Amino acid sequence: MGVFTVLTRCILQPLSVVDDELVPKVGMTFTTLEDAGKFYRNYAKAAGFSTRVRCTNRKGNEIKNQLITCSREGKWKSKISPTEKTNPTASLNCPTRIYIRTLKDVGAWIISKVVLDHSHPCCPSKAEMLKQHRELSMSIRRTIENNDEAGIRPSKTYQSFVAATGGHRELNFIEKDVRNYITREVRNVSEQEDAKEFGKYFLRMKEKNPNFFFELELEEDQSIKLAFWADARSRAAFEYFGDVISFDTTYNTNRYNLVCGSFVGVNHHGQSTRLGCSLMKNEEIDSFKWLFQCWLRCMGGNAPKGFLTDQCASMKRALEACMPTTVHRWCIWHIMKKIPSKLNGYKGHADIEQQMSHVVWNSHSKDSFDRNWNDFLVNFGLADNKWLSDLYEDRHIWVPIYLDHHFWAGMRSTQRSESMHSFFNKYITRNSSLIQFVKQYDNCLRSREQAERESDAADFHTVIPCATKSSIEAQFQDAYTHAKFREVQAQFRGKANCITRLKNSALGYSVYEVGEQVSSSIFDKFAVTYDSVAAEVKCQCLLFESRGILCCHALSVLSFEQVSQVSPRYILERWSKKVKRRHTHIKSSHDEPLMEPRSKRFDQLVFRSQNICEFASESEELTAILHHAYDNVMAEMEALKGKRKGTSSLSHEDANLESPAKDSNKRTSKKQARFKAGETDCKFHKEEEDESFKRGKCNLMRECYIQINLFDAASVGHSSCSQYQGQVINYQFRVPVAGDNSLGV
Repeated sequence: MGVFTVLTRCILQPLSVVDDELVPKVGMTFTTLEDAGKFYRNYAKAAGFSTRVRCTNRKGNEIKNQLITCSREGKWKSKISPTEKTNPTASLNCPTRIYIRTLKDVGAWIISKVVLDHSHPCCPSKAEMLKQHRELSMSIRRTIENNDEAGIRPSKTYQSFVAATGGHRELNFIEKDVRNYITREVRNVSEQEDAKEFGKYFLRMKEKNPNFFFELELEEDQSIKLAFWADARSRAAFEYFGDVISFDTTYNTNRYNLVCGSFVGVNHHGQSTRLGCSLMKNEEIDSFKWLFQCWLRCMGGNAPKGFLTDQCASMKRALEACMPTTVHRWCIWHIMKKIPSKLNGYKGHADIEQQMSHVVWNSHSKDSFDRNWNDFLVNFGLADNKWLSDLYEDRHIWVPIYLDHHFWAGMRSTQRSESMHSFFNKYITRNSSLIQFVKQYDNCLRSREQAERESDAADFHTVIPCATKSSIEAQFQDAYTHAKFREVQAQFRGKANCITRLKNSALGYSVYEVGEQVSSSIFDKFAVTYDSVAAEVKCQCLLFESRGILCCHALSVLSFEQVSQVSPRYILERWSKKVKRRHTHIKSSHDEPLMEPRSKRFDQLVFRSQNICEFASESEELTAILHHAYDNVMAEMEALKGKRKGTSSLSHEDANLESPAKDSNKRTSKKQARFKAGETDCKFHKEEEDESFKRGKCNLMRECYIQINLFDAASVGHSSCSQYQGQVINYQFRVPVAGDNSLGV
């Protein structure tokens, strides 16, 4: 029987060298245990492996000794059968280790045992990919935190680091480290702890601005049941833009499946503006009643003129109870979107959908809508359809002709609220905490504030030229914001498609028929009245009544009547760029990050150094001066740090060792420990020698870690209080009792 020898062929690579000063030896002493651990980690990175603390022995609160091993020490066995799943394992019973113990007499730490042999290949070129040797610097961490707060995805953040450094190899971390850092920083707390932090956020905002409003209702387990809040800017903006509100709810904005509801108005630029936000456990009538009552209290008891929602029966009943004088409107977009799913069982459902849309949008009087609707049902045999019957019964809260005589600021659907929710969907997932949610809500408020500021500046510094020679257009140009003046201009252009005909006139009161050409052969006819005595014009299309913009039909009649100036009633202050609005002087709420002192100092230093670097980069001479200054300052700081900490020593002669040499493996004697590299790995080899070690010194800089001071609830629960509805409410949480699970400020 022959003996077969398996030969492993490898291509020898150049020897990888580890400096002798980095190799651990018996007798080395260090000022602190941290210094010893850092020294061994540096050696491990140079040698091509990683370490872990295997065990630590204590006597009371004091550490007596510690065993640090190779991370591949031990033997791990998966509890899952290999037939079901095979998980990778790194454990290979590697014997490499060092044993560190304390020296009572000198107050230092000494290496008393060293094992350098490995049971596996080591490769320094691959060591940088090991978890222990990947690290995020202070600059990297601050960038990750800022980008995360701004809603920038971790993958984009990592790619920006790659682009800045010139490649992946220049970074000493991977994308997974960026994601893990974000996950660690946003603590995975329980729902109760998250609710507590959520409440602390409200308290901080209230402390910064007493006009910040919030109310909470908690469950018995201290989790969120109902919550509403609005910052001071939103409350001030309600004074100008609170006449029409869009309200919509959505799920999946947080890990607790709380329903998010947003109150959205329209500002003078036609932009969406936040007027409050809410979180609810459910969408029951009582929940909506609680929410709407909170919102009314927040806004001084002033109910809006119009309120848009989706087809929610609970909302409808709650609004009727809380705001009886407010005109409620259903979102027509949601209703028309349901047509295919509700009517696709009928033959020719595409024609049904087209005809229903025509009836809804092109009926210019209530009587004509009723006639067209009945004809539509008869023609398609839909008289017995319950969904259509229910819609007809509720036509007064969704059909445009029944509602457009009220002002709606151009809103017919809740899509403004939904666009706000789409903002959250970019940055918030189902696993997001409440604190993450409110941070992104703050970002949303700031982005809306900035958009309004930019539009205000554009209105102040620029002018949109008139499209016609009309003096009426010049009136609107002078008064309206750019966005609204463009809408007016669109009506002036549409006037060219209108044919005006006088039907009758008596005592200054005239009735016109205006035909608007909507296609090559189709004209829509509108009745327009003009009272020359009252200088009042009114069109059947109700565009001015619903949007506050004079329609092309009315403008055509005014032109026919040779009117040079419109009555001030047609230039709404709501769209004016000349009104000084109080909310523009109030900043939206923003929670300052609770950073550790070191991070704050770092940000301050970086901010100041940017101006210096920008100035120095103007020439090579200035750059050289700054480099020289940096070197001097760095040397001075290292000297100061060394004095405060004391110098770590690398020595074994001063230590009184009883028998560590007998227990330790053969000592390394060469100044260099060599690593032979194969094609895929490197094998550690050491040489033996009986000579004593040469004395050396190792100066190690100790990193100082400062724990973040958490914002304790007790520090916020101060003696200040707010007078609200005749009751004094302290800014602190309380344990809810039966029938009283709320907190409001």
